[in-house]
Amino acid sequence: MNIVVCGLGCVGTTTAACLLQAGYRVAGVDVDPVKNRAFAAGRSPVFEPGVDERLRAGRIAGRLAGGASVAGHAVGADVILVCVGTPVGRGGALDLSQVLSVTAEIGAALARRPPGMPAPAVVYRSTMLPGSMERVVMPALAEAAGPPGGRYEVAYNPEFLREGTAVQDYLAPPRIVIGERRAGTARQLREMYHGVEAPVFEVTMAVAEMIKYADNGFHALKVAFANELGRLAGALDVPVQPLAEVFLADTALNLSAAYLRPGGAFGGSCLPKDLRALNARVREENGVEAPVMEAVLRSNDAHKTYLVEQAAARAPRGARVLLLGLTFKLGTDDLRESPLADLAESLLDRGFDLTIHDPDLRVERLTGVNLDLARTRLRRLIERLTDDVAGAVDAADLIVIGKPVAGLADRLAGDARVLDLARLK
Repeated sequence: MNIVVCGLGCVGTTTAACLLQAGYRVAGVDVDPVKNRAFAAGRSPVFEPGVDERLRAGRIAGRLAGGASVAGHAVGADVILVCVGTPVGRGGALDLSQVLSVTAEIGAALARRPPGMPAPAVVYRSTMLPGSMERVVMPALAEAAGPPGGRYEVAYNPEFLREGTAVQDYLAPPRIVIGERRAGTARQLREMYHGVEAPVFEVTMAVAEMIKYADNGFHALKVAFANELGRLAGALDVPVQPLAEVFLADTALNLSAAYLRPGGAFGGSCLPKDLRALNARVREENGVEAPVMEAVLRSNDAHKTYLVEQAAARAPRGARVLLLGLTFKLGTDDLRESPLADLAESLLDRGFDLTIHDPDLRVERLTGVNLDLARTRLRRLIERLTDDVAGAVDAADLIVIGKPVAGLADRLAGDARVLDLARLK
């Protein structure tokens, strides 16, 4: 397989080095002549452990080539990888000028390929915001070389390489993500990863573009949370390292997939209360800033508003709405700080004809704070509870699934009236 790598920064150079190690013929291209000369000589143009020796071995084996232009290498290419930079400009906007420049060059080279040659895969690895491929890059490539599917195919393959460990990250990734124009069109890209053991996810372009931002946002959040936790512990005279050890020992909830699927807002008797108490203590008594912790409640409130808007957008004012679930989560009758109760109140305030069904909730069994809530602030919601869920489903214009109800999954599958808060699209 002949592969052209456009852009010889950390991503492009590491990718080229690992492809050479796998036995492929690799040509590296960059607008920087210094980088080009180093690469062609088998030296890494960037400092990255493990890259130099792989480039040197590839050059000795006669499988490495360099150059300043894609044109000289595109004719016989099976895969063309775009690994150029996408810097952030003033105001935070992403600068795609390097991507578009190399795209125009690739398109011109593809247009000159003799007819009948196998179509190469033009694969973008540069980090781009969702929609960039379909709205910006692919139209530019099509303008130069015609639509994909003829002279070429196109895909998006995000990279997850960290400086300092990029070679290891390439050779042993947690997963490989392939964004396809159409299912099954990125065959060459799968072949390129032959020998790399990792689950492969073939997804839409937009999902492939977004996953890099999801990863980096979460990584940044974890660093900020850990540092903030350390500051809070220090302010409260709690030993930081023992606290961290105990926190990290929980791999069932803390270090796991738990709570990491988009869905409903959080509520209940613990999370909101404990966040408020901690924030108030460190802010008022200790003078320690904890913006991550403080922002969590604001983010949760924003998500509650978002859920209301999602429901309201699906039915006109006065429509009959069935809300499945009222307590704060499945398997409890606890109404305290329930986001579903907040949603129900907002729907009533907006003029919807609301009916509620919750198999976990029996008013006659409520005690303490929950009984008080049912008799006071949430009384108008309690009055809208029904046990006739089948009749309520038949009568509803919109069905909002706040939590799953046994026996309804098959009946509601594919129903256009359904808004499932755990599976928002």
